[in-house]
Parts: sequence; structure tokens; C-alpha cells
Amino acid sequence: MATQHATIARARLFSTLSPVYNRTPRFVNTLKEASKLALTKSEPITKPFGFDDKVTLQDTSESILKMFSKKKRDRRLRQLDHDIVHSPFYESKSFTNTKGKIFTPPVSYFKQDRAKYFPNVVATSLLGNKRELYALFADKVSLVRIYTTLSGENCTKTYLDGYLDEAGYVRLLEEYHNVQIVDLSLPQSWIKGVFLSMGSGTLRRSLPKARQDMYFTLAHGYFDVDTRKALKCDNACSGYLYVVDEQAKIRWATSGNATDSEKEILWMTVRGLERELLRKEADE
Repeated sequence: MATQHATIARARLFSTLSPVYNRTPRFVNTLKEASKLALTKSEPITKPFGFDDKVTLQDTSESILKMFSKKKRDRRLRQLDHDIVHSPFYESKSFTNTKGKIFTPPVSYFKQDRAKYFPNVVATSLLGNKRELYALFADKVSLVRIYTTLSGENCTKTYLDGYLDEAGYVRLLEEYHNVQIVDLSLPQSWIKGVFLSMGSGTLRRSLPKARQDMYFTLAHGYFDVDTRKALKCDNACSGYLYVVDEQAKIRWATSGNATDSEKEILWMTVRGLERELLRKEADE
């Protein structure tokens, strides 16, 4: 009897101390993720989102020396889970079901003291200049477009229709003196990034000169799964527009194709943030 009690006690102790018995096998979590159905409706945005603090993104493409750290390994596993769920079929079906509206915008812009941060990136512009987003945001109201695919880029165009060509951008700057458009093109893979870089000359000729130094094609490793989730831009079929203030805070955001009411809110937001900026400059 004593031997039996000792055996049971050791078994209980082992099951308590051993992480094997207390940890859900990872493939179970992966299967749960993979079984998720495509989105059927948009996520309504009712509160600020983004990063709690200012953060500078790093290219997460690992070197051989760094790729085996636990932090890097966990990130790769999260990315794997994300890629399994976000298959081309899942993303296309979600885009169709929501008509491109992965999320719907708030009905008004967020107060600055509640708003969260857009991340910083140090990247090379279409003109070949190395620039920092946070420096670019200073003293400006920035309309930041994020897209991965042509369908996503076309979505963001619907909000800025008439302002993206040479004459339109001049008109934008005349109407809103402290506003700028910033483009972040996110290739789906490193090889697509290479092809985009090869076509940078053609792209440069298609853009107004005033926008070329604010257009960035980011390396594939910058916007990892955690960043995309924080910014709610993890469906590659759609496009995303963020109104970012001079402190790099996301004051308003939207996705998919514009509606008339959303365009009204967008420009109401821009005018409101310009007034804020002018008041601050007057107080200094």
C-alpha cells in the first residue's frame, strides 16, 4: 500500500512539474487557427488602436546567428499560424464577404490623449533618400496609405480621388496647407519586393514629384504578423488609410472602398486636425 501511494505521489508530482502535461500541443492551436472561417462582416472600430508607445519597426528577416532565439522562433510560429489562416482563398473570400471593409471606421476622430501610435520605420523613399516616418510626420497631418495588392491600392484611391495626380496634389496642398500623403507599399514576399524595386523608375515617373519622396516600398520583413494585427491591416486584398497627426498618433482610419459618408468624415477629420495643429503653433 505504501509503495502504491508513493507511486501515485510521484506521478502527481511529475504531472504538476512537467510542462509536457500542462501545455496544449502546438499543432492543436495551429489546427484551430486553420479551421477559422472567412470573415462574414466588418469589424466596427469604436476605440483607438495601434501601439501603446512609440516604436520603430525592424526588418524581421533573420540572419543565421539570430534566427534561433526564442523570441525570433515564437514570432516565426505566430507568422506561420497567420499564413496558414490567411490563405489566398481566405483573404479573397473575406474581402468579398465584407466588400473590402475589413473594418469600418469610427464615426469621428479620436482625441489625441486617447489615440495610439503608428509605428516608425526608417526606409528608402522612391527618390533613394533614407527617411524616418516619425520625422516625416512632424508638423503635418499625414494620410498614410497601406496596401499590398493592386486591389488594395485601388481601395485607398477612392478616398483621395482627384488628389493623387500632379494637378490634384497641388490642389490638395492649396486647400490643406499642412497635409501630406504617405504611401507604404508592402510586398507579399521578398521576391515581389525585388520586382517592385526593379520597376521603381516606371513607378517614379507615374507619381507627382511632390509625392515621390514620401513613397516607400518596405522590405517584406518589416510588417510582421504582430504589426499587421496591431494596425488591423492583415488582409492583403484590401487597402487601408490612416490619418496620423504630428505626434504619430492614429486619429482615424478606414479600409476598403470609400462611401460618401466616410469621405465626409475623412475630410472633417483632416480639417479638425489642421485646426489643432495651427492652435499649437500659435501657442508656441
